[in-house]
Amino acid sequence: MKVEPNRVGQFPFGKTNPEERKNNFSEVQQPYTEDEVMREADRCLLCGTPVCIDACPVLLDVRGMNEAVARGDFKKAHERIRETNPLLGVTARCCPQLQGLCEDACVLRWSGQPIGIGLIQRYVADWERRQQQQQQQKQSDPSISPDTGKKVAVIGAGPGGLAAAELLRRYGHHVTVYEELSTPGGTAWYGIPDYHLPKDVLLYEVERIKGMGVEIKTGLKVGKDIMLSQLTQGNDAVLIATGSKDTVKLDTPGIDLNGIYDGYQFLETVFVNGVENYIKNNPNKHHLGKKVIVIGGGDTALDCARTALRLTKGNVTIVYRRTENDMPADPIMLEEAKEEGVKFNFLAEPQSYEGANGQVVRVVMNSMQLGVPDHTGRRSPEPIPNKQFTMECSSVLLAIGREPNSFLQKKAGIKTGKKNSIEINDQYKTSMTGVFAAGDVTTGETLVVKAMSSGREAAQRVHEYLMNLEENHMSFYERYYTENLYDRMLEGGETGPLPE
Repeated sequence: MKVEPNRVGQFPFGKTNPEERKNNFSEVQQPYTEDEVMREADRCLLCGTPVCIDACPVLLDVRGMNEAVARGDFKKAHERIRETNPLLGVTARCCPQLQGLCEDACVLRWSGQPIGIGLIQRYVADWERRQQQQQQQKQSDPSISPDTGKKVAVIGAGPGGLAAAELLRRYGHHVTVYEELSTPGGTAWYGIPDYHLPKDVLLYEVERIKGMGVEIKTGLKVGKDIMLSQLTQGNDAVLIATGSKDTVKLDTPGIDLNGIYDGYQFLETVFVNGVENYIKNNPNKHHLGKKVIVIGGGDTALDCARTALRLTKGNVTIVYRRTENDMPADPIMLEEAKEEGVKFNFLAEPQSYEGANGQVVRVVMNSMQLGVPDHTGRRSPEPIPNKQFTMECSSVLLAIGREPNSFLQKKAGIKTGKKNSIEINDQYKTSMTGVFAAGDVTTGETLVVKAMSSGREAAQRVHEYLMNLEENHMSFYERYYTENLYDRMLEGGETGPLPE
């Protein structure tokens, strides 16, 4: 088998042709072959103290995965990493591994190139799915403890809620998830374009969670279709994981002109019922035109721009008030956007929007400069006096951040903190007895994998609350690493016993 020389041990990963891919929503990242994935995993040093695992919010067993993959035992690799991650194929694709996560912590990063952990994880997840689809040989689920008789309601079927529900089910509790949309997945479903996360990957892993006994009820908005009080009365505990959905309100002159859209709502409209349905039934839903401006510098701004480019086949420009080096976006996604023809205008910020007949037609921009550092250490952008310029446009997409989904806490009178987030203590408890909260609704917008970590930690606290256990009782994940010692792993030992 001929292997391209830059496919193993080097970045970036293989990608589809940008001139072709910008005309469709097919996946950009190309997977390793079996030979490539085994050779890449074999580069792993199997560190005695694997900092890559510590850097992973869900404690993925990177070392164990690589050890098994390197010898071609994909079944064992799947068992090891599925133990701590119920959304393997999702996080393999969505995690910015090189930005403070596993690949950034890989010791090989300092002497060459880090292990392609995300690509290896993706291969293992896709291998398992193929086994199930082609041979009806589904790999076994993680162990589930005996039935406790306890009932838990989880509000929100995003990554945080799904991770929490899966862990609670593993502890033997009856779990019902309530989701207001018609499809589970939250931001992973409607906020991440298909070219980055094919939706069949997400739906498969949701079905695996349901197959463990988690019930998911869709099309039910708690606080509207069913009251929180009904859930507290019918369950032993409730966990709120409704995510971040409130848009940031701006008062820029002209902001109410037609053609100026919230970028997050734009993505939701395009992807919530499937992009194919959107294109078929709503080709002009947003009337974007051929000159689209996207305001923002994060991953969502890139997703808005690349989605708009595919829908309009026009000119799309991202405007960001800081420099390219200051962008919080994934650098790999930034590179992909550039390859596809997205343009960038840095050190600029809207001063006002101008329109004709109620429709935005241009944006007056302030030229910006970076001043003194703010409280986070970043240099604050500030306008350069008397240095404005205009940009013609047919539409504007605003992607400047989301705040916690405030609907339920306002409706139910739950105590809130900054930006209407649900206030919780160190045990993830809210101001209401028996009600817990986790994820973006408590912190604001974050990564999929970090929302999962928060949901899982909250689920652990719920379990301890239900079973009257001491605080910080050893979790499944801690026990996994306790029972699977390094030496035993190298011997190919099986997963050890798990706690009741």
